[in-house]
Amino acid sequence: MTEEQATALVDGVGAPGRPAWDARLETGVPTIDLQHRILFELMQRIPHGDERGLSPDLSDLLLQLRSYADYHFRYEEDWIRLNASTPRMAEGHQHLHAAFAQRLDQLEADLVGGRLKSAALHDFLRRWLIDHIVRQDLPMIGALRQRSPSHFP
Repeated sequence: MTEEQATALVDGVGAPGRPAWDARLETGVPTIDLQHRILFELMQRIPHGDERGLSPDLSDLLLQLRSYADYHFRYEEDWIRLNASTPRMAEGHQHLHAAFAQRLDQLEADLVGGRLKSAALHDFLRRWLIDHIVRQDLPMIGALRQRSPSHFP
């Protein structure tokens, strides 16, 4: 996928509102695709509007998101280690996942301080999740598929 195609996909799927899952986000690795769909569904549960503060729904959602993202990141990083020819690939991906976790820390602090708007949380997650799948996961898994086609369905 070219950078232009990636940008069009990120902008198209990531359009404001409640974007629906798009089959173009599928990596071809069933477990990873299922986990991405679940993260996408968690993102879609964010309340509409710009409610702020200690909304129990938003607080619970952030907790669920962190828990599931941690689970998914561990799975994906282990999968990369098993399938990559170099450990550097997994380490680079792990660094991206750690940056996401740090951003969640900031968002949780904003929530506790009454500064987090649901629209800002939704926008961050929409952009990060779609951009990460399109610009990181799809190219990486595509490259691994080309190197070892027998490992993929």
